[in-house]
Formats: sequence, structure tokens, C-alpha cells
Amino acid sequence: MRHMPAYIHHFSWHSKISLELPIGFEEQDEDPDSNSAIYADDLDDDDELGAKVLTKATAVPEQQHDAYRLLALESAEVPERSVEAWAECTIDGAPAVQQTLVYEQQDLGIQVVRHETFAQLGNIVFSLIFLAPAARTQEYLPAFDHAAHTARFVLL
Repeated sequence: MRHMPAYIHHFSWHSKISLELPIGFEEQDEDPDSNSAIYADDLDDDDELGAKVLTKATAVPEQQHDAYRLLALESAEVPERSVEAWAECTIDGAPAVQQTLVYEQQDLGIQVVRHETFAQLGNIVFSLIFLAPAARTQEYLPAFDHAAHTARFVLL
């Protein structure tokens, strides 16, 4: 009996980030101007809200070695967001911060979980932003952790 994969590999030349997402996530958009790519789960037109993943590469001044920490701090300080978890780690050999934030998405009227990873190599900060309805946290958080830990930063 063949084992069916649970994850599929995605890569964006614009964000320079390779990662594994659960089967069902598809590329929704790539933007060369902002060096970003967006992947979405559940692009069907049914009522249940799925998750989105934004990957992005941002150039920072050469001497700013803790820009990844500053970006995480800025995101955590957005009004109405509460920090549920925060940790320093290493992703693909790069120093990184991972944090989980929860807030009310006003236009949808639901609580949202925002799982973020910011990693820095040289003068580039790589951002992985995972968004999902808070009601589906148990379902999506393990997948978000898997995606962050399988992320690779491709600097060619």
C-alpha cells in the first residue's frame, strides 16, 4: 500500500522561500513588487473559512542584524493583538522569532490566529505569516509549525 503524502512543497522565486504546506493549499498570488507569495487553503466557494500563508523577503540595512526581532515586535504591538506565544529559534540556520497572536478580524467578525516567523540572513528578513480562524487553531497550528520548520531560504 502506497503512503499518500500529507504535504506538498511550494517555492516562490519572489519571496525566495521554499516550504511544505498541507495538501489543499494552493498558490493564490505572487507579487514581484513586494517580493511576496500568498498560498491559501480552501479556495472553494463554500462557507467555511480556511487559512492563508504569506511569504515575503524584505531587504534591510546591512548593519541591522536584529531587524527580524524588530519586525516581530512591530507586529505584536499592533493594537488589539494579544501575544499567545513567543520564542527565539533557528530556521534553516538563520536566527528567527516565532510568535502566535490572536485578534478580532473586524470585517469578518471572527477571532483570528496569526502565527508568524521572522528569520534573517544577512540583510534580508524572511517573513512567514500564517492566518486562520481561531476556531480552527487546533487544525492549523501543527501545519503552520511544520511549514515554518521545513522553510528554506534560497539566495541565488
